[in-house]
Amino acid sequence: MAPTLSSHRPFVIALALGAALRVLVQVAFPPAFIYSDGPMYLRLVNAMRPSPDRPVGYGVLLRVVSWATRDVWAVAVTQHVLGLVTAVVIYALLRRRGVSAGVATAATLPVLFDTMELVLEHSVLSDVLFDLMVLLGVAVLGWSRHPRVWSAAVAGGLFGAAALVRVVGEPVVVAAAVFCLLAAATLRARVVTAVVLCITFLVPVAAYASWYHQEHGVWALSQSGRALYMRTTSFVDCSRLSLPSYERTLCPSDPLGQRQDPTYYGWHDPTTVKSLNPPPGVTLDAAMRDFALRAIRAQPWDYLRVAARDLAMTFSPVRANFFGYDTAYKWSFAHYVDYQPTNWTGPAYASHGGEQPTSLHPLADVLRGYGYVVYVWGPLVLAMVLTALAGLVTWRPRGGEGTRSLVFLSTALAMGLVLVPDLTAEFTWRYQVPELVLLPVGAALGWTRLRGTSLSPGPRRRRRRTDRTAG
Repeated sequence: MAPTLSSHRPFVIALALGAALRVLVQVAFPPAFIYSDGPMYLRLVNAMRPSPDRPVGYGVLLRVVSWATRDVWAVAVTQHVLGLVTAVVIYALLRRRGVSAGVATAATLPVLFDTMELVLEHSVLSDVLFDLMVLLGVAVLGWSRHPRVWSAAVAGGLFGAAALVRVVGEPVVVAAAVFCLLAAATLRARVVTAVVLCITFLVPVAAYASWYHQEHGVWALSQSGRALYMRTTSFVDCSRLSLPSYERTLCPSDPLGQRQDPTYYGWHDPTTVKSLNPPPGVTLDAAMRDFALRAIRAQPWDYLRVAARDLAMTFSPVRANFFGYDTAYKWSFAHYVDYQPTNWTGPAYASHGGEQPTSLHPLADVLRGYGYVVYVWGPLVLAMVLTALAGLVTWRPRGGEGTRSLVFLSTALAMGLVLVPDLTAEFTWRYQVPELVLLPVGAALGWTRLRGTSLSPGPRRRRRRTDRTAG
């Protein structure tokens, strides 16, 4: 046992430091952060019903936590634990697939120490639960070299449940099915595991869609018109569109090149969505979706250009505001030092424990400084992407055998979950968090494959004997 414990020492140290850091966050910023969609999620504790704006899977976690206490600090503590569990799953999966302890530990550092991950764990938002569920699906599929029917069934259920936490998870099943077609041992197994995965994915999704239909008369998980409309506000030129008269109010009044954050037009601008008055038989969501589709059809290259521009922001050296976006402040501790609740968040604090947010000085000030420097810089994200891709195209490596399909799955999900919001909603730094969880997995596996090709047979055999001794 001693060699086994010794081989895991770097990760145990990193995990302990990550746990201590989370304790400091909880002490410095009691009871938790409530902002953005937080008050809407907390309403699910009292009344669970499908929302037109987002699926309510995250409300299940909030409801379960509320059985112990309604105090919002319990949500933050639970999510800090889930963050640590996420790191454990990453490490265990990589070690299982032959990655060295040092590289596997390095792959967990973004989850353990990145500022935005810590802020989201401390916030009443769905991201931490969603990322863990997707990762668990990847781990179940990739635990063995070849996926089995049972693992495909479990992973499909996890991916389907994740889509009920965040609707952006719907396309995950496509990459997972491709993984099964690539990684299963025989042609029959490839087809069977892919079909089983899709069926078990559809079970929770179809059940929720039926519930949604019963409540709202539409077969869906949520309404998507508002999000797609917000995507178009960055580029739409209404002089190039043929629009029904009632949709004209959706045209942003600011000139091109001076547009504000898409969230402003979608939720706050009194002259756009709030002034929309569609005729009988046309819902607000349908009108916004129709406007967005007209804009995309009229300006397809502008649409793709803006989506590509926003994807490129992922690789920015700093998490700052670009191109009219103005929400970067939300994802660092600086915003929450001496934070004062608003008319939107104050009632949520009052009804969930009653404790208003406070900052413990000087610890809160230290964490504010921590947030300015400790995060995964964009060039490092790019380096991880390139490492994963290089490992993916490496032919017949001498190390990391059988991992190519898992490199594909983890990397495709990481980048896909970032790209989908760029195509269907808007850019926000919060939507980059799946990269912190999944991309290091692909990069660690890719690095192992690349390093394996450069090892001579002698050292490679000695390394394998050492790995077997170390467990």
